[in-house]
Amino acid sequence: MITREQKQQFDAFGYLHLKQLFSKHEIATITQEADDIFAEERQGGELAKGGQNSSQFVEKRESLTKAVEDDRIYGSAESILGAGFIWDGSEGHITTNSEHQWHPDRPGRRDRSDNEEELAYTRLKINLYLDLVTKEKGCLRVIPGSHRMPLHGEIEPDVRHQIGPTVAPFDLPGPEMPSVPLESEPGDAILFNQSIWHAIFNGWAGRRYIALKFAAKPVTDVHLASLRYYGRDMFSPHSSWLHSKSARIRGMVADLPVLAAKEVPAFLPFREETLK
Repeated sequence: MITREQKQQFDAFGYLHLKQLFSKHEIATITQEADDIFAEERQGGELAKGGQNSSQFVEKRESLTKAVEDDRIYGSAESILGAGFIWDGSEGHITTNSEHQWHPDRPGRRDRSDNEEELAYTRLKINLYLDLVTKEKGCLRVIPGSHRMPLHGEIEPDVRHQIGPTVAPFDLPGPEMPSVPLESEPGDAILFNQSIWHAIFNGWAGRRYIALKFAAKPVTDVHLASLRYYGRDMFSPHSSWLHSKSARIRGMVADLPVLAAKEVPAFLPFREETLK
C-alpha cells in the first residue's frame, strides 16, 4: 500500500520509486523464477541478438502471480487506479540494446492525438529490475509531469518519440534532457504512468526486468478504444487467471471478455492515418 503523500506524488509527477519493496530472499526467488522462464522459452539456446521479450510472463508461475496479488503490488495499484482496476498483462525482458530513446507508452509514437480524455485515463506500469541499474548503467529516466498536457505534447510534438540524435524542439541530446534517473536495486519497484516520457541510456546486454501493467476501470468509449488500440492481447487473459482461486486475480480479469465483446462507436481518439 502507498501513503496519501505518495499517491499525490504519483499524480503530480507521474512516477513513484518504492525502495526495497521485496526482501533479498523474495527478490532472489522472483529472479530465479524469471530466469527459469527465460531459459525454458529459449529451449536451451543462446540469447538472441535482439534480446528476449516474453508476454503473459508472471502468469506462467504461481509464485510470480502471488507477488501481483500481494498488498505491496495489488494495494499500490488500487491506491493509484481506484476500485475496479484491470490487468493489462505482464512482460519479461532481457535487453541487449544500450538505449531506448525518449518516448511515452500511452499515447505512443503512432498516436499524435491531443485528446485529453484519453491522456487522462491512467495506465500504470510497475517495473521490477532484477539487476542493479544506475544513471551510468541503464536505469529508467523520467521527465516529471510529462504525463499530462501541456508538457506531454511539447516534447517531440510531431512524432511523439525521439527519432534523431537530439530531442525536438529543444535540440538536446537524449541523455541531456532534464530528467530524473531512477537508480534501482533488485527488490525496488518503480511505478509510472504510461503516458510519462521516459528513456534508457547506457544499457548493457543481459539487463533483466519484469513489467506489470494495470489500467483504471474503463468507464467511457474513449477508455475502451484506447485499451483496444494499445493492448488487444489483454482481452485474452491467461486461463489460470480467469479460473484463479484468488479473488484479487480473478477480479482484475473477469470483465475483460465482456469488454472485448462490447461495441465501440466508430470514432476513436486517434487520427485516421494512424489506424491504416
